[in-house]
Amino acid sequence: MIRINLLPQRRRRRFIPESGVVLVALFVIGALAASYAWETWRNNRVAAETAQINQKLITVRRQVAEVLALEVKIEDLKARETLLKSLEAREVPWAEMLVDLADRTPHDAWLANASVSGSTATGLSLQGSGLSYDAVARFMTALTGSRFYSDVDLQAAQRSVTGGTPVVQFGLSLKMRPLPVPVARATPAAQESSR
Repeated sequence: MIRINLLPQRRRRRFIPESGVVLVALFVIGALAASYAWETWRNNRVAAETAQINQKLITVRRQVAEVLALEVKIEDLKARETLLKSLEAREVPWAEMLVDLADRTPHDAWLANASVSGSTATGLSLQGSGLSYDAVARFMTALTGSRFYSDVDLQAAQRSVTGGTPVVQFGLSLKMRPLPVPVARATPAAQESSR
């Protein structure tokens, strides 16, 4: 078959020569391939960063759990420390109190029994004997001047004979005064840490 071009010469030219179509197609395909490669690289980079962040999150979560566990231990230790301090504050210095009691007992009176009374263990009952009512009165006056005792009260006093000697048997009730909280002594470890 024979083809005849009836168009005038100037209209016969094509807008884009065949080689230009191929170049445009190659450029578009190259741009698409470059865009796909760029997006793939970016996605891989984001995935790697996400994995790295997730790894850091695991580490941080572990550290947060350790910190929370330590905070619980610290609170427990603080509660124990508070309990120990309150027990130390309530600790009765029995040795000092008994020495004071012995020092305040007159030479003509003696104690037969001493007992702690009351639900809070602040009451003290004393039973003893003296050679006279005057000895009992001096003993009560001496106890009133003590830093350990207050509210000295005579419960009973009566004359009797013990071993052929006339004596006055007495019963006293008194309260133990709250003592000032001793200044906490620093432990050697606390002293070293403060240096």
